[in-house]
This record gives sequence, structure tokens and C-alpha cells, in this order.
Amino acid sequence: MRKLLGKRLHQFLYDQKISFLRWRVRTKRESKLIAQGIARRIILPLVRPLNLIAPSVGLLPRPRFLIGPTNSANQGTEWSQSLTRSGAASQSLRISSDPSSEWFSTDLAISREEWLKFPTRQKLAEMVARTKDIVLFESLRPMFRLENIRNGEHQVLEDLDFIKHIGKRVGVIFHGSDIRDVDAHAARSTFSPFNSAAPEITDLRKRSNENRALLPNLRKKKIPIFVSTQDLLSEVPDAIWLPVVIDFEKFNKVEQSSPIYSQEKLRVLYLPSRSWLKSADLIIPVLEKLHSEGVIEFIKPAPVPHQEVPSVLAQADVVIDQFLGALGVFAIEALAAGRLAMTYLEQGVNSRTTLPASVINITPQSLEAEIRIVATSRPLPVGGVEFAKKWHDGSASARIIGEAFGWKL
Repeated sequence: MRKLLGKRLHQFLYDQKISFLRWRVRTKRESKLIAQGIARRIILPLVRPLNLIAPSVGLLPRPRFLIGPTNSANQGTEWSQSLTRSGAASQSLRISSDPSSEWFSTDLAISREEWLKFPTRQKLAEMVARTKDIVLFESLRPMFRLENIRNGEHQVLEDLDFIKHIGKRVGVIFHGSDIRDVDAHAARSTFSPFNSAAPEITDLRKRSNENRALLPNLRKKKIPIFVSTQDLLSEVPDAIWLPVVIDFEKFNKVEQSSPIYSQEKLRVLYLPSRSWLKSADLIIPVLEKLHSEGVIEFIKPAPVPHQEVPSVLAQADVVIDQFLGALGVFAIEALAAGRLAMTYLEQGVNSRTTLPASVINITPQSLEAEIRIVATSRPLPVGGVEFAKKWHDGSASARIIGEAFGWKL
């Protein structure tokens, strides 16, 4: 009789999609989590109307966020810190193949080897059930994968359903190549990095195609979709622009301590995170030519940890970023440091903001000429610092996230 009841309970919980792997209850911890799940499943329809009005009338404590699991360009951590400064409570999560080689820090760091163990994922899910209100998934990467089964569907769907079923709210953030249509980008621009023979493109195409195929599912579930750069609004028109965040104070100190044009030659910095994606094959030959002619001093350091980037920026007057069509994190850091930033922006891409004069739009064909003009005329950077502070110091991003979930931060 006991076995029969156990099997029926097992099947009920599995069908409700709030189960752990085969729902074999072996520990008090699992029993407690199951009980919490059942309770939330029963009372959630009664509580949900209250949750909708509670933020505006102060009935609930400050919202508690988790952002992960990629921390791409340190944005998970930056957004989390911005939310916390704005009155929420937030943590970032990074699941990494090699945590010891990470250049960025996160609140919660899990090695992929450890994450692949079911008890680790179970513990993470229980922590979220007990201590978080809103989970933001970066790049549609799974955090929990509690059923531990690859059944042909995108693994993150199980995670999204789990979060919603335990009474939490969920959002999705895309950073760039995780949602960008690689082939469409290559067709629009002859100098798109996706026209190169980089072996990474095949994997990027597969991943972005999978993620774009899930967009109708996200919309049906009414899950907020955020994109970190404005060019991605052409990929996901109904998305919410979530500005990238920089440590504004740290980078702005460069402007104050290291004035621009302090040397006789124009100092030009190129510091690509990934050479093929940042079009090194198109940019480096131009900079080497101008350096050999004595027009500029070409600064090309080896990749450095992120905490050393301000000291590298202090050595430069102009930063060359990329030909992707977006205003990237490094270009914004350069603006905050009082530098000129040269990058390619597709027409109309920054429709939500007015770009400062400190941003010089370039193509491979115009790069050399633009650098020669700056080397001769040495224009002062105008508006870049103010632009970086207004949109990218974290306050705008925290406000946008809060508004998407009904909180005023």
C-alpha cells in the first residue's frame, strides 16, 4: 500500500513540473523543498494579485534578484551591484569551465565540473526557492537542469517553468552573439566579422538559432526579454533595452589623472577581447602603417585583467573598438575615461539615445582617414563622460529592470 501511494505521489509531482530528478525523496532537504513547491502551487493563484500591487504600496520587502549564469563582460555582476545600490538585493552567478582563469568576479561562482553533479544543482535550486524573488537568465543558459535529461528540447525551458511554478518571476537577458542572426549580419555588411572563416562562427550560429527559435515561447509565457545593446533591438523588436554598466567612478578617474593629448604623438589603443570578432585583421594593418609613418603611437598591449584596463586607457588618446555595429562596453569605458572612441555603428542603431561627439563612427574604408584627422586637429572629447554617466553608471539599468517587474527602484 505504501509503495502504491509513493508511486502516485511521484507521478503527480512529475506531471506538475515542479519535481526533482524522478522525485525520489531521500533526504529531509528534498522533502522540505517538495512541500514548499506544493504549498506555492496551491496558494499562488490567491497570492499573485497581491504580488502585483504590493511593490507600489510597500507591502513586500525589497526584491531579491539572481542574475546568471554567464556574467558576460562582467555585466551580471555590474547589473547586480546596480540593483543593490538602488535599493534591491541582487547576486550574480557564473558557471565556469575554469574559475581560476576568470578575469571577472561574481557573487556565486561554480565550476562546470561541480555544476554537473546533481546535488550541486539541487542545492542551487533550493537556495533560489528560499531566498530569491526574480531570476534573470543570461543567454538562455540553464542554471538548474533538475530533471537532468536531454530530451531534445532546449534545457533552459525546464528551468523557466521551475522558477515560475515555485512562485518566482523570471526574465531573460541577451548580450549579443547569443541572439544575433549571424547570416543576416554578414549579408548586411561586407566587413561583418561573421564573413570571416573563424571556426567559432558555426557554434555561434547554432546557439543563436536555438535561442531565436525560443522567442515565441518566451512571449507566450510573458517573460520579459532584455538586450544589452541597442543594435539587438533589430533582432528582437519587442525587447527591453538594458544598458550595459561600467564602473563609472573608476574609469572617470583616468580623465582626471591622465589628460588626453599629453604626448607629442597621438596614442591609439586597440585591445580586442576576441581578435576575429573585433576585426583585428582589418584594424591592425592600418594602425601598424600609421605607426611606421610616425603619425601615431600604436598601443597594443597583451590581454590584461579587467582591473588593469583603466591604467591601459590612461596611456591612450583614442580607442579603436569594433566593426560589429554596436556601442560596446570597452568603448563606453573609454568615454568615461575622457577618451575618443572609434567604432562602427549601423545607421539608426542608437535610436534611444543621442550619441556624443566623442564617438567617431568608422568603417574599414574610413578608419585611416579618421585617425589622420584626429592626429592633426586633436579635437577635444565632448559629451562622452556625461553620456557614460547618464546611461551606463548603473542607475538607468536598475531602474529599467525594476520597472519591468513592477518595482520602483
